[in-house]
Amino acid sequence: MKLKHYNRQPNGAIMTRQNFSLLEKRVFYIVMNQITETDAELKQNKYFKIPAKLITNNYRQMLAMTQSLMRNCQIWLRNDEEKEFSAYNVFSSAKYSAKEGVFEIGVSYEVLPHIAKIKSGYTEYELAIALSLNKTYSQRLYEILSRWKNFNGGAWSEIAVDDLRELISATEETYDDFGQFKRRVLDPSQEEISAKTDLAFSYQIHKTGRKVTHISFLIVTQESKALAELQEIRDELGQMSMDDRWKYFQERLQAYDFTKSQQNKIVQDEELANRFINADIEIQAGKRSPNNPTAYMAVVLGFSESGRVKKTKLG
Repeated sequence: MKLKHYNRQPNGAIMTRQNFSLLEKRVFYIVMNQITETDAELKQNKYFKIPAKLITNNYRQMLAMTQSLMRNCQIWLRNDEEKEFSAYNVFSSAKYSAKEGVFEIGVSYEVLPHIAKIKSGYTEYELAIALSLNKTYSQRLYEILSRWKNFNGGAWSEIAVDDLRELISATEETYDDFGQFKRRVLDPSQEEISAKTDLAFSYQIHKTGRKVTHISFLIVTQESKALAELQEIRDELGQMSMDDRWKYFQERLQAYDFTKSQQNKIVQDEELANRFINADIEIQAGKRSPNNPTAYMAVVLGFSESGRVKKTKLG
């Protein structure tokens, strides 16, 4: 089974209530990875074989997950303004063989049009990142934040707390108390998403009277985080004295495995020194993440294998 790097999920399926456990959602992610837009026209169920190790290697966990999956995995499509809704059981059948290490899942043809059509808009997110998340609410928030990350500067418009709870299926009565919802849902998800994904987010609460009724989110992408850090480093450099800048420059040179001769070339050539500083700042900020920083920097500086400087023009 060859998995694609990214999932493309219709926005309509992102922004609707779903009812999945952690492991069930992993099954859904892998199924979404394999669905194509032509599947929306199928008039019969479609079947997928999934390496069990991508879900769990524990037989009892697999059994319990499948029992729940066949009973509870649903997608609800609602239009409250028109007082309309439809609900679908996503999966039609499931088989597992520990000997073969394969989990086979059937997807209902009725739900395929709602999860396969992407022409009207889709959300793209990295499959490996989604599979790495270990909290159910983190999974849903990661999808939703991915949906809005490139809109309005990453600001996700104000949403009612009750609507958010329903959207991510945090509907337990204990979460009627916003303090509990914050401690057990929002803050743990914020921590995991920031640590494991290409996104981070902050949120602001809004009250009606004394009660928290709405939340607005600010989503920060890895690229925007890198740009902010880049500017911060440049601002700090700009405020340094000449002596401190020289000391900083010497310290940063030692972070790379250059020969003494190459170091001297960088120090003595103003153009090379500027190239080095700019590239080093980008690496520190995370805008560039080379596997071998020294090799990358050598290319930026135009060093040949012999140590001579090539007169290369960088964009």
